[in-house]
Amino acid sequence: MSGKIIEFPSRDTNRASLCRTPAPPRPDGQAVLRLQVARISALLEELEDLIGSADDRSSPHLRQARATVERTRRIVTSRTEATENDGDPQPDVDRSLLERMYRALNPVA
Repeated sequence: MSGKIIEFPSRDTNRASLCRTPAPPRPDGQAVLRLQVARISALLEELEDLIGSADDRSSPHLRQARATVERTRRIVTSRTEATENDGDPQPDVDRSLLERMYRALNPVA
């Protein structure tokens, strides 16, 4: 059997270099949630405008949905404020108790 071997041009990338590329930054979960709540609120307003009624009363379903979105907005806002104000909480550590515990685990040291 005879054949012709064709050489393909190689790329300069290899598997190891592809694995070392840093992952793109992910958006903050709270920020995404705030955007979703804002989008849902805007869609509810648009739906209310489309439905409309002669006496300008909104349907019970739309009122319930609007109340749910408002409750969600308050929860998201309170969580965001709590995480921004708290920072990184650290536990209270009794240093003398910790030192005695390590001495009991390794009396040679």
